[in-house]
Order: sequence, then structure tokens, then C-alpha cells
Amino acid sequence: MSEIWAKSVNEKNNNKRVTLSNHVSDVLKVFEFFKKKFSDNQFILNAAEIAIFFHDLGKVLPSFQIKALGNIGYYPRDVVYEIPHSLFSVFWINIDKLKEKLNSEEYLNYIISAIAYHHWKDNFDEIISLENKQLKQVCEKVIYEWKDELKENLDKEFGKISSYDEYKELIDVNITWLKAILSHRLFVNLAVPPYKFDYHPLRGEVKKEWIFISGVLQRCDHFASWCEEEGIEEELGNVEIDAPEKENVTKIISRSIGDKAWQFKELEKCSEKNTILIAPTGYGKTEFAFLWSSGEKLFYTLPLRASVNNTFERAKNAFGCNKTGLLHSDADVYLLDKSSDETGSIKLCELAKQLSYPVIVSTGDQFFPYALRPPGFERIFVSLSYSRIAIDEIQAYSPKACAIIVKFLEWVYKMGGKFLLMTATMPKFVIDYLKDVIPDFCKKVNFVNIYEKEKDAFSKLYKHKIRLNLIETKDKQFDIPDEIIREVLQKAKDNKRVLVILNTVGFAQSVYDKLKNSADEQLKERIFLIHSRYTLKDRENKEFDYINNKFKNPKTEDVGKILVATQVVEASLDIDADILYTEMCPLDCLVQRMGRVLRRYFYKDGEVINKGNNNKFNLDKPFKAFEKEHSEVNVNVFIFNNNNLQSGGHRVYSRELIILSLAWLWKLKNTQNSLEELFNKITKQKFNNNEIEKLFTDEFTDLISNRQSSGKKSKKSKDENKESVYKYLLSNSDWLKTLDKMEIELSEYDKYILVTLFYSSLKEDGDYLKDFYNTLYILNSGLMSERKVEAERIFRDISDVQIITKNKFEDFKKDTEEFIKSVEHDDKNKRLLFTQFKKSVLSKYVVMYFYSANFELAYKKLIAEVEMDNKWKQRFKRWLSGIYLSDKHDYNYDKGLIKINDEDKEGR
Repeated sequence: MSEIWAKSVNEKNNNKRVTLSNHVSDVLKVFEFFKKKFSDNQFILNAAEIAIFFHDLGKVLPSFQIKALGNIGYYPRDVVYEIPHSLFSVFWINIDKLKEKLNSEEYLNYIISAIAYHHWKDNFDEIISLENKQLKQVCEKVIYEWKDELKENLDKEFGKISSYDEYKELIDVNITWLKAILSHRLFVNLAVPPYKFDYHPLRGEVKKEWIFISGVLQRCDHFASWCEEEGIEEELGNVEIDAPEKENVTKIISRSIGDKAWQFKELEKCSEKNTILIAPTGYGKTEFAFLWSSGEKLFYTLPLRASVNNTFERAKNAFGCNKTGLLHSDADVYLLDKSSDETGSIKLCELAKQLSYPVIVSTGDQFFPYALRPPGFERIFVSLSYSRIAIDEIQAYSPKACAIIVKFLEWVYKMGGKFLLMTATMPKFVIDYLKDVIPDFCKKVNFVNIYEKEKDAFSKLYKHKIRLNLIETKDKQFDIPDEIIREVLQKAKDNKRVLVILNTVGFAQSVYDKLKNSADEQLKERIFLIHSRYTLKDRENKEFDYINNKFKNPKTEDVGKILVATQVVEASLDIDADILYTEMCPLDCLVQRMGRVLRRYFYKDGEVINKGNNNKFNLDKPFKAFEKEHSEVNVNVFIFNNNNLQSGGHRVYSRELIILSLAWLWKLKNTQNSLEELFNKITKQKFNNNEIEKLFTDEFTDLISNRQSSGKKSKKSKDENKESVYKYLLSNSDWLKTLDKMEIELSEYDKYILVTLFYSSLKEDGDYLKDFYNTLYILNSGLMSERKVEAERIFRDISDVQIITKNKFEDFKKDTEEFIKSVEHDDKNKRLLFTQFKKSVLSKYVVMYFYSANFELAYKKLIAEVEMDNKWKQRFKRWLSGIYLSDKHDYNYDKGLIKINDEDKEGR
């Protein structure tokens, strides 16, 4: 008889040996928490407990004990015959007696599946879907040589567990299944996997009970394993840290927003319901989400890391540092930067990864890809079943990502969790889909629309006056005219904060250069640039500086300055500018960009307040904030008169979105009455393509017929315009001249109406919505991703990779050599090595860029040029996986990534 180990002896747990009985007991201790969460369904709890008890039986395999764990005294001795231990576990369950105990064939299948696939590997498919030689050899070995000895090992080991007697008769060699494999039966026919679209049982609706059993097993197993590896078994009870008291959170938030704020009024109606919140930018949506959590577990998601980090700091103030977790790809570096306690910072990061905190602030890509149900989705879904999730800024995602998000929300609803969807500019097609998939939508989802509730006030509040500027340019050549450059510089000299937003990195860099080259020496020092093609360290430094210093909201100083940016500032940086110069973009994005201008003016309790000087203005008549700032026009929009209309072409925004945005701006300017009647008509129903075509014929024929063009129009062309105004607008540009120098005053309510009309008038077969509905069709057909990384790629819909520029490689190499020396000299904590390397080296050199087949793998060059032992070579092979070297770019702190001898016209 031999002792069965569950974990290898290593430095992490102070060389402590964790036996299989220790591990199963630990997992059962963690499970005690979930008994409280699901106390109303004892049958599921019993099934989950059985799955936990049996999940690691397969570790009895000799090769796993000796070869994988280093248990060299183990018998029988063998290192040749091996299969994944989770698959091997099912051969040690007495299926007949388990079926008898459960009295359910269905639940038997759920338990077997949960056990077999609780550690899914990429090579599982070739083992379970085909006749596998190794699997047959192991089965044969068990039947004819090992069965008695392995059974004796299991009995001895599990006999140490207090609840062993309850399950003793269920642990036995499963000769029937072993022989079935030898008789050419496939493993997949014994244990149905949950991660493959190909398998018929999962093409239909996945049963919630299946997800609960697998998810609880995964949560408990992962957390117990982490505690064991860290040598902190006393933390087993913290798999779910208690949420802060609802009353305490309410008290803290009321101190900052007042106990009569709109958030408290609305909360009375929706604290126990799924909720959709539409409110202007800077209007306190975050505080509403914190209050809406109502003392339950809260996941709060945003699209960008900068906004996630900012919200995390706010959440800590509301909920407490020991109740709030941070989750994104560089959270470990951020937390390490904020604290001198290295071990404590990593623990904070790990607790967030384990989903243990009652409040977790995260980027959306940490959760939404699980809508594709990759391996491990059950642990996320089961956590959502007793939690609340707030999704902020949904308009910032691509149509494909939006489709995945609404599918994810459908799953949240099915699992019994609650969602809060909030934004300033809600796409109507998102609401339409949720109405289709949530029965009794109006009863189960509360709709809070601050624009409508404060319609009278928002109709009188004007923060922005825009001017459309048509710029003549040759196709694919983009430049800001010199007179506009001079105008921007003059505004800064007049002590204005000027924000310039371009749609691509390359264009932003060229405009930045032009401004710097034209500015006097004093102003040059107050011209700044921000975009996505900086290293993590440089971008964080710039964002922190702009948020907390140069463009801090509210503006309080009287110093002119210029910030040139891409759309990274739309929904992440809480900055306050006086004037905006921007390329044309879709209406919802334009509204977000305008939200960075005069951000210090906000509406509260019947008054407009300037946070910069605390001046207050009543709204008994229209209030125009831009006039208070001595600026007639404070939003200047550039439209390039070529096929693309904007520097990114269709790669950044589709022509369809740009054209329809311009058309609706024209409509607002040229309508005889307000757009409310049209708004009320179009939002009460879902328009099909024919109805949208009629809408455009009724509302936009004048835009086409009044266009400035030479020559007379034939009767035929008039008729064609009447037949398809929508198509004409998209395929012709001559009508754009009508828009040049057009000025439009926009109330806050106008913005809401415009964006709603814009999204409501998109055709389903147009470029934008086609992506959304095609993605939903595929998801609803049962698409499942076999790997988490593949699900993340589909969600992000990007081909970016990490690169290090050749001009920085020598510095990178030198810092890497210094890092190796420091580790060997100081004997750093091995658990922190990768995080330390990310923080001190990678964060200074790695930039995101489009993948090229000509890129060289960074680790190959590093290993070739730096002397190191095999252990370090293996580390860098892992750490630098997917990081490339580029000789087509340079990098500097001022401008970021620069494409050599060719302007970079892509990216944000």
C-alpha cells in the first residue's frame, strides 16, 4: 500500500506534502460555503459533494504519482502508462451503486462529466473522440495487473476522510467501462464532454444542473489547491469573502452624493430587479451601481483598463480595501505599483482571480468571452447565479463583442443572477434582443432613463455647439489645414484647454508634430499626446498625469494647453476640456467625445453647477454653458471629402455609421419641429428594412434634392433617389457639401434623441448590424469555444500582438540581464518572479501592434544573446511567448510607437 499525493512537494508550500485525503478534505471544507448559497436545492448539493469526493480518484495512477508529482516511493512502480488523471477518475466509480444512490440517470451523467473534465486539456479530444492507444494500454494494465493494489491504495487513503463511510461502497474499479474501452468503445460515449459543439447532447440547451455541479466542483477545487500551494489552508473559508453591510455602503456613498440624490430615489424601484440605466456621462452611474449591489456579490465591468483602475479606487472607498478586487491582464503590476507589500499584492490579485472578493472590478474581457462556453465556463456561470453584474459603457464595444455581451446577459438571467446595463448612449438593438430572450421583460427588467425623467432640464441644458467642417483632400491623404492648426494654437494661447481627437494613431502623431512645430517655445511644453500604442508604463504615467494634473476634472486653473488623442479618451479618462477638435465618428462616439468638454458643468436638483468654481445657474430658461466660457463653437468636427470620410477608413468605423451620423445631424438642424414625434414613433417598435427605407425617403429626400451640385438632375435620378434614399446616402458624397460650416446647438436631451434615432435606423443587413446578428446567429446555433484563449480572441476581434522595437532591444536585454542578477543575488520570492519581470522590464518595452509574419520571436534573440542557464531559458520561453521584435518601428516616450518611413494609419 502506498500513500497517494495530490500535490508535488515544492517551495511554495514550504515543502509540505499534500496527500489526496488532505486535498479532498480541503475541497469539502470549501464546499461548506456553497451549501449556504444553494441550500434550497439539496439534490444538486448532494450531487456536487459526490463529484468533489471522487474528482481526483484518478491520481492513483502510478505514472501520475511518480512522474508528475515525484512520489518516488509509490507502488506499483510505473512511469510509462499514463492518461490525464481526471479522465482516469471515472474508472474508479461504481456506476451501478451511484445510479442507485442518485435514483437519476441524468444526474449520474452530470457527475461523471464534471469529474472527467474538471481539468480540460487541449489534447483531450484525441483521447476521448478516437480509439486511443495509451488509454487502452492503461485500461488493460488496470484489469490484468493493478486493480487490487490501486484499489487498496484508494481505500487506505480515503479512509482518512471523515465522510468516507458514506461513499466507501461507491469507490471500486469499474471493470465494465475498462472493458468497454478495450472493446473499441469511445470514452466520449461514457462521459459526455461539455466543451465541444460536435457532441450532440450539448447542441441543445445546456442544463443548469450540469453547470451547477461542474461549477461548484471547479470553484472549490481551484480555491483549495491555491490555498495548499500557498501554504495558507487557514484561508479555506475565504472562498467567498462576506460582502460589506448594505447600510455601511449606503452611508459612505450618501456622504459624497447626498442622501436625496437621484440614485436613492431610483434604487427603491429596482434594487431587486435586473436594470437598464441610461444617464448622461458624469452623472453618477458608478455610484448607482455600487448602491444597486444591495449587499450582494458584485462584478463591475468596463471596457478599458484605465477606467477599471479608476473605478477600482472608487470601489475601495465605498466597499473597503479588504472587500474589493481588481481583475485584468496587468492587475498584478498595478497592485504591486500601489503597495510595498509584494506578497500581499499578489494575494490580492489571486483572490480576485479566484472570484473570492464580494466586489470585483474588471475589464469586460475577463468575463464576456465565457458566453462562448470555453473550458471552465461553469465556475463563472455558477458564481453569477448568486451575484450581480454591472456592465458599463457597452457602446464602446464592437458589434461582434456586443452580440457576445447580450448572449452573456442571457446566461446571467438563465442562471438566476442579476444584471445592470448602463450607458449614456444605449444601442437599441441591444434592448431589442434582450426583450426577445427574457420572458415578461417589462416585469423582470426595470428601465431607468434619466434623460426622460429629467427631460425638461436636459432639454434646456446646452453644453456644446458644434461646427461641421468639410475638408477637401486627396484620397487616403489626411491633413489638418494650416488655418485650423493656427486656430487650435490660438485657443491654447487664450488659456483654453483644447482637446484634439483623431481616429488613428498615425494621424494623431502627425497632427501632434504639426502643432509642436508651429507652436512657440512656451506653448510647446503644454502640448501632449495619448493613444494606445504606448508601453504599459508610459501610458499609465500619461493617463495619471492628464487625469490628476493637466486636464483634471474640473478645470480650476487658467492655463492653456493642448491634448492630442485617439478614441482612448472617449470613455476612460475623466478629463475636462474647453474646446474639442475631432474627426467625424459615429454619433454615439461623438457624444462620448463631447462628454470630455465642459465636463465640469453638471445638472443636479434643478440647477446647473460649475464644479470648477461652484457657480450655480437655474434652468427657468435654456442655459448655454459654451457661452459662459466665451466660446461660440466648442466642438469642431472634421469630415474629409473622400471615399473614407475619416483617416481610419472602414478599419476603424464603417462608412455606413459615419454617413448616417451626418444625416441625423443634418436632420436635427433642418427639422421644422423637434424630433420628438419621430423619436416616439421609431422607439415604440422594431423597424424592418422596408420601414427604415420609408423613413429615409420621408425624412432625408430634401437632403439629397437640396445638395449643391452642378448641372441639372434627370428625372430618372430623382426617381432613384425616392426609391432608395438610404442607398444613395451611402454611395454618394456630393450631398456632404450641404453640411460644410453647419453649426448646431445640442442640448443634452438632443444627444439622447439623436443617438437613439441613429441606432434605430440602422438596417439589419447593413455592415454594422450584420456583424451583430451574424454573431448572435452563430452563438444561438450552439457555438462553443474549445479554448479560453480562442474565446477571448473572438470577443476582442483583434489581431494585435505584443512587440518590442529593435531600437529598444539593447535596453530590454540590459534590463533583463540586471533582473536575472538581482534575482540570483537577492533570492527573490519565486512566486513573484513573472510579476516582477512584467513590472520592472516588460511594462517598459512591450507595445501592442498588428501581427506581421515578418516579426521575429523575442525570446529566441534574447536566449541567443544573453548567457543564462536552462531554468532561465524555460522561464523566458514562457514569459515571452507571443512577444515579437519589430525592425519596422521605433519607440520613444513622447510619441509612442512610430512606423519607420511610413505613416501608421491604423489603430487607436
